[in-house]
Amino acid sequence: MVEARFKANPAMVEKYLAGVDYPANRQDLIKRARMNNADSDVMDTLDSLPDQTYHSPIDVSKAMAGSEIGSTRRSPSGERVGLETEREETREPPARGGGEASAVSPAEVQRYLRGMHYPAGKSEVISQAQKNNAPGDVLDILERIRDREFRSAADVSKALGEAM
Repeated sequence: MVEARFKANPAMVEKYLAGVDYPANRQDLIKRARMNNADSDVMDTLDSLPDQTYHSPIDVSKAMAGSEIGSTRRSPSGERVGLETEREETREPPARGGGEASAVSPAEVQRYLRGMHYPAGKSEVISQAQKNNAPGDVLDILERIRDREFRSAADVSKALGEAM
């Protein structure tokens, strides 16, 4: 199973990145996690992330997810290659194929939750997405998440994973 790629999950990593001043590079994330006394699993996970600029915790989770599913790989020179790399760089939405259960990724949904204040309930999450002009397919997925208190973006991502 692909989940074994990292020793720490996004929620654990996010906990130890508290206080990061985004945008930040991988070394900034590692430094902050060390300052927050992150354990070796979190440090190993951060060390495995692509060396790039991260604009939010969502970008960190997205990089973890992208690495876990193997949608991109590194060339011998260290550059990221693959279809997902092109989409990330151009910020194009993923191609919508017929018959898919859900073509929207949790990372894509999270883009429409910028400015979200936690803790928040399902209705507040949907309201924030609407304020950020989320398209219908994103709102449809948010309607399917279980109503509960979300304490962080990672909690929302977990609920999205359950709903997708």
